[in-house]
This record gives sequence, C-alpha cells and structure tokens, in this order.
Amino acid sequence: MATTVGTSGSGEPDMALVAELLEEISRRPPALGAMKLLVELYISVGWLDAAMEYANTLKRLSPDDAEVTGFLQLLEKKPEPPTSTPAASSPVPRKPVPTTMQLSENMIAARDDFSQGYKSLRIRAKTFFNDMLHLQALQKKQGLAQTKTSLRVEAIVEGRSAAMKEKMGSAPGSIRSVTRTIQANPEMATGLAIADLEDVMRWVRKPHGIPSGADDDTVRDALVERARGLEIILPDKLKIHCELALMHVEHENLDRNYVNDETMLGDMVKDIPRDNFYVTEDNYAWDMEELAQAITANGGVMRNPLSKIMFTPKDIRGIVTHEHGKVLGILQMEQHEMAKGVRPTTIEKMEELARILLEDQSADSLPSRHAVDEFSAYCATLPELEQKVLDGLRCPAKDSHTLQSYDFTVGEAVRDAKGNRVCFHKTGDFILQAAAHLRNNQGKPPDTNTCVVM
Repeated sequence: MATTVGTSGSGEPDMALVAELLEEISRRPPALGAMKLLVELYISVGWLDAAMEYANTLKRLSPDDAEVTGFLQLLEKKPEPPTSTPAASSPVPRKPVPTTMQLSENMIAARDDFSQGYKSLRIRAKTFFNDMLHLQALQKKQGLAQTKTSLRVEAIVEGRSAAMKEKMGSAPGSIRSVTRTIQANPEMATGLAIADLEDVMRWVRKPHGIPSGADDDTVRDALVERARGLEIILPDKLKIHCELALMHVEHENLDRNYVNDETMLGDMVKDIPRDNFYVTEDNYAWDMEELAQAITANGGVMRNPLSKIMFTPKDIRGIVTHEHGKVLGILQMEQHEMAKGVRPTTIEKMEELARILLEDQSADSLPSRHAVDEFSAYCATLPELEQKVLDGLRCPAKDSHTLQSYDFTVGEAVRDAKGNRVCFHKTGDFILQAAAHLRNNQGKPPDTNTCVVM
C-alpha cells in the first residue's frame, strides 16, 4: 500500500481499527459504511493513494452517493502551485498581520467545520458499530481473540472520549447517560444495551483492573439489577431491548443452560446467530427462522413444537415482533377471523357429536361410528369457506387426562376417528373443547347442557 503524506493529515493510523475495517469489508461485502470510514481514516493520516483506491470502489458501488462524491472532490483537488521567487530588485511585500478579530473568526469557522465533520462521523459510525457487535458475537462463539476497537467506535457514537472507555477497570457509565444514548439512537437500542451490560460484567469481574473472583451467579445478579434499572427510565417502547440484551449477554458470556442443547434441525444452541437467537419463558432456546417455519407449518398455532405446550402471551408478543416472526402475526389474525366463520348450527352439531362420543360405552362403538358418519355427511353440505375453517382452524385444547395439547383441527380429528387412528373418547374430548372455543369467539357462552363431565 503506497503512502502519500498530503495536506489532509500525516502519521500512522490506528492499525487495529484498520484491520477491523478491512475484515468487515471482506466478511460483509460491500460494507459501504466500513469502506467510508476507512477512506476518511486514510485521508486523515495522508494515505491519499489508498484513500483514492477505495473512494473509486465506492463510486462504482454507489455512484449517486453525495458523500462519496465529496471524498473524490477532496482527493482530486490539486495543491496550489508555489509562488515564484521574487526578483532581487523587487521589494519583498510584507504579509499583513491578522487582526484579533480575524483570528477569532477563523477559529469559529474551524470549530464549526470540525463540529459538522464529527457529527457526520457519528452518524456513519452508528451503522458500523451495529455490524461490529454482530462480528464480536461470532468471534466469541468461535473462541477467537477480540480487540477493543468496538469500544472506540461506541465512544464515537456516544460522543465521548474513548480513552476512559478503553481504560482497564473503568467503571460503567451512569444509568441515565446510557438511557439517554439509547433514546437518542433507538434503531440500535439492543446493541447499546448489550454493550452496557458487558461493561457491567467486566466491572464486576475486574473492578479497578483487579480480579474479584465473582462467580457467574454474582455476575448474573448484577446484570439483572442493571437491566431493571435501565427499564425503569426507558419509555415503554424501548424497555424490551433491556430484556433482549440480558438474554444475549447470558447466552454469549455466562454459558446459560437451556432445556434444549440443539435446535430443531440439529444445530448447537451455542452456534445460533444473535439475529436469530430467542429464548421463551419455558427456557427453550430457538433459532427464530426454524421456529417461524415450524409454527407456519402447524397452521399458525402458537405452540412449542418440542414440548407441545402453548406459548405464553408474553412469548407470543416477542415471537410475532421478531424480524423472522412477523409473518406469524398475519397467521394469528387469519386464525382469529376463521374462528368467526362457523355458524351456530355447526357448533351445535359438534356438541352433539362430542356428547355421543364421550357417552358411548358399547363394545362395538356403533353409536360413535354412526355419529361420526353423520357429522362427516353434514360437513360435506357446508359452504366451501366453512369447510375450510373446520379443516384449517386449530382450536386450543388439552387432553383432559394427560393435559397434553391436542395438535389437530376439527376436520383432522373426525377423519382420524373414522380411520381408527384416534379413539372416539379422545376425539369427543377435543371436539367439545373446540366447540366451546368457537362459541366464545362468537361472543356466545357455551351450552352447558351439552357438556359431559369426564
């Protein structure tokens, strides 16, 4: 790499930062934000040939970017030619001495230029910092050594000195300063909360740079207290980021144990990328892409595919708001609307079928078989939309004896009973609960006369 000392600056750049930027560019092409920071860094130390090389690359990738155009204009600007040597006979003109007012005006202009440039740098650093957090998470999982470059970039984002942040054993920032930074940068709230909790973790383990001997439980208690402190001050829409940050820090630094060691597709839980990682209240760890696919294949029913237990309302809110789970919110709306598409007469038929199936104690189960055949014949006469509801709507219900959740629709239950794949009593148990669910969705109380006590 050729080095050219120009008017923009001189000296050696922070090579650790350069290495991080180059690695980011190679791992996440085109990495425009990292490339812009690299160009600016090269310009600041006078490596203009290298800066021009990356600026031209940026121009090809983003020809309409005004910032890139500014880089090129600065780099292509030719230095002013030196003034010719005056003749010996010519008197040398004396340069006017700048007045105090002129010096003051120049200082104000320079200060304004610096302020605007630093503000622009902070804006670009936001995107780059978020990417660096993801890179560090992957480095931790692979057991690779990590630099403290992210701390310097974080300091730029927060508009403070990086020296104190990088100083070994320095105490975490105050809760109010951290919450102000999060509120000022809501698009990267989770990343900032993670960085703060990691500061707390380092401080608990090494206050003033001296190992404290604190075990993981002590560290976890400190992180929980810190996360709660942040939640108290943050507005409601940002509180969730504290919980997500605690979830990620525990997973990446404290070797938390979960109910499952592997994902549904057999990958190790510790290898789940941060963007996909999520933990539900039953302490199952999920790859959200896999979970979303499993729930979609199950008709949108918010049930744990491994334990067969319904997710809690809090889990459901977290799942449907996750980037990979947004499509599930649409399925939930579809299921809710489908529940309204069953006429009262059909619900009464379901209750009658359930009563016969539950009360039938005959040896040949003929009453149950006749009742299933009659209900199937009735369903065949229904409008196509209502038939689709019976075949596609998964009503929440549990086995009255085992308390295990049922995992089929009304249509599937009737077909399984007719084919002797499920016993008639279990089918009746499910049909009765499904009928009650459909009545509740229509705003009508269930008919207690048709309920059978098991």
